[in-house]
Amino acid sequence: MKTAILGWGSLLWDDRPQFDQHHGPWYFDGPLLRLEFSRISVSRKRALTLVLEEELGAECRVAYTISTRESPAQAIEDLQIRENATDKQVGVYLPNAGADGLSQATVPETIARWADQTDFDAVIWTGLPNNFQEMNDQGDSFSHASAITHIASLCDDGKSKSAEYIFRAPEFIRTPLRTELESLEWFVRLWETVRDASR
Repeated sequence: MKTAILGWGSLLWDDRPQFDQHHGPWYFDGPLLRLEFSRISVSRKRALTLVLEEELGAECRVAYTISTRESPAQAIEDLQIRENATDKQVGVYLPNAGADGLSQATVPETIARWADQTDFDAVIWTGLPNNFQEMNDQGDSFSHASAITHIASLCDDGKSKSAEYIFRAPEFIRTPLRTELESLEWFVRLWETVRDASR
């Protein structure tokens, strides 16, 4: 069976051999999805990461790759391990079934419409939620101002990981928060320091 994996964030640039050995190259004509940097990541020192955001997000064309696994269940397990996600946090759409089938996450209409025009037996993606309000120290709901305040409050490592994640996101992932952060001199300088240190 042929399984497509959708990606828009670190799946595309943060190499993880255990995951990457089980899929092919990335293609950049996947479905349109609404995304924003509105999740606080514990594994990235509380940096903000990209998640699906139907209300807050900006519409972006995402990438996809094809799993080399023989079954969707194996590809789902690969993605769960890579993303440290539960089974409820991996979305699944089965085009030939005409319904979301195995998925315990909401299936965006744009994924279903795109997948139905392909020859994939399954399309899977990471469905981690926005956790900004519950995880930020002030308990603020997500906004550009609260997101910038959150990043500024992080430890040096957290600030660096925030800059790395946002600047390394593919250029086609263009959200309002990213645009605003990339206009802030202190944030750009932070990224330049991170980039230069990695060379």
